[in-house]
Amino acid sequence: MILIIAEKPSLGRNIAAGIGQMQNRQGYLEGENYIITWAFGHLFSLCDIETYSPSPDDSGRWTMANLPCFPKEFKFELRHGNDKKVDPGVRRQFEIIRQLCNRPDVDTIVNAGDADREGEIIVRLCMNNAGAQNKKYKRLWLPDQTPQTVQKALAEMKDESEYDRLAAEGFARTYIDWLYGVNLTRYATLKTGTLLRVGRVIVPIVKAIYDRDMAIRHFVPGKYFALVSKEQTNGEVVELLSKNKFDSDQLQKAEALCQTYNQTGAIVSEVKNKKETLFAGKLYSLSKLQNALSKKYKMSMQESLDIVQGLYEKGYLTYPRTNSEYLATAEKDKIRQILAGCAKLGYPVRFKDQKSIFDDSKIESHSALTPTYKIPNKTQLSEKEMQVYSTVFRRFVAVFCSEDCLVSRTEITISVSIIHTIFI
Repeated sequence: MILIIAEKPSLGRNIAAGIGQMQNRQGYLEGENYIITWAFGHLFSLCDIETYSPSPDDSGRWTMANLPCFPKEFKFELRHGNDKKVDPGVRRQFEIIRQLCNRPDVDTIVNAGDADREGEIIVRLCMNNAGAQNKKYKRLWLPDQTPQTVQKALAEMKDESEYDRLAAEGFARTYIDWLYGVNLTRYATLKTGTLLRVGRVIVPIVKAIYDRDMAIRHFVPGKYFALVSKEQTNGEVVELLSKNKFDSDQLQKAEALCQTYNQTGAIVSEVKNKKETLFAGKLYSLSKLQNALSKKYKMSMQESLDIVQGLYEKGYLTYPRTNSEYLATAEKDKIRQILAGCAKLGYPVRFKDQKSIFDDSKIESHSALTPTYKIPNKTQLSEKEMQVYSTVFRRFVAVFCSEDCLVSRTEITISVSIIHTIFI
């Protein structure tokens, strides 16, 4: 039997959809050759300072006596609740994972965390703490969660050892966050008497907000003069705005330049008409997509992230947490299949093998966001889900559109005295 450990239940169900018929069990699914179970995100967390250096009075209260703390070896434990007790649901699910890992008929254990460094260590921690002996370890890497991708990925699984560097990166970030956050949060809190959370992410964000707030508070408004002309030509009002600006004490200079302009008059010195091909923008990274959704639909960053993550888990979009706007060359066949599905729906698309689209050098770990083979109809998605999906889908179709977008541009050069102004 092959045991697959997914990062969360929704991913486990999507993997099962790619495998076929499976029976529901308590905390896992079982089929003819596969068993699928799951974590609930992070089941393990790093131990607190008291595990390495207890407080002198053994009270567990924060104290300067055990700061700073730099463990020689970091230790993990099952995730605790706010009451500092192990969450019973976490304990129960990990016990299921441990028992399945140690089943005699299970000879292969598969890490099916999300396709990033965090997903790698979430499941790896479960595998490491399960205590299974003499098993083969594999990695299931899923750029999206459609049944076709699951089937292909199952046939191409690599040894878990090939992802050791990715795991090392994930653990390094976890350790650094702990060292920075735990030590400085306690130090700042004990020094001030107020709970002050210090962290790798929160500190620069708060600093940026503070700097902006100070700039707004100390902003001193000032007056300046600009030169503007509004004249009617052939029934249309043409507004000319000079790039020259004058301080509040330079009114006479501004008026003198206005007089020069008015006496000279304006002459159209050149007119150019040309046709150009308008190219689509690049495919979306997560941040570029969030910016587009914020401008068009006023979605917050968190709301758009939650919706994109949900669409990924439903199999409609590829892995969302990407900072790339390019596709990997290894994905060309997959893109051809997605385009074939778009063409069946009547979209004018064709495959384009271009460096501006496929470029491995521009990808750190994940390709740009794209739709998958699975195309939803309007009844399957909420209004906001459809807004997000349509934004990604339209950009994908635009990039691979079979028809060039031709635009006509007219460039007019207007001479005013010695100033040349170009209007397009």
